Amino acid sequence: SPQNIQESKQWYQRRVRGIFWGLCFVAVIVLRYKLPDIPRPFKIPLIVPVVAALTSLYLIIGSLYANPLISGAWCLAAAIAVPVYYGYVDNEKMCHRWMDKLTGKLLHYLDAGEMNK
Repeated sequence: SPQNIQESKQWYQRRVRGIFWGLCFVAVIVLRYKLPDIPRPFKIPLIVPVVAALTSLYLIIGSLYANPLISGAWCLAAAIAVPVYYGYVDNEKMCHRWMDKLTGKLLHYLDAGEMNK
């Protein structure tokens, strides 16, 4: 039903936001050690991003445990979105070549389907 689809989308959006917040907290920890001398507007105690990253990890694992089918489907959708991003949006990267080939093949098949109508 449409209401279930809307609830599923909202559930997914909350989980994805949690994943990216967790990645931000991990980035704070990594940058603290990889680039310790860069200027920062403020510095927070290291325990704050560690606790936040662990909490985010707990929420992600908990959602996968609580509802593995929907979580797996949305994780698959997010995993498919990564190559699409690098293929279409971030043209500085090398993988746009394979995306061009894939798009060309898809257009070829779609054109062949239109001719059979």
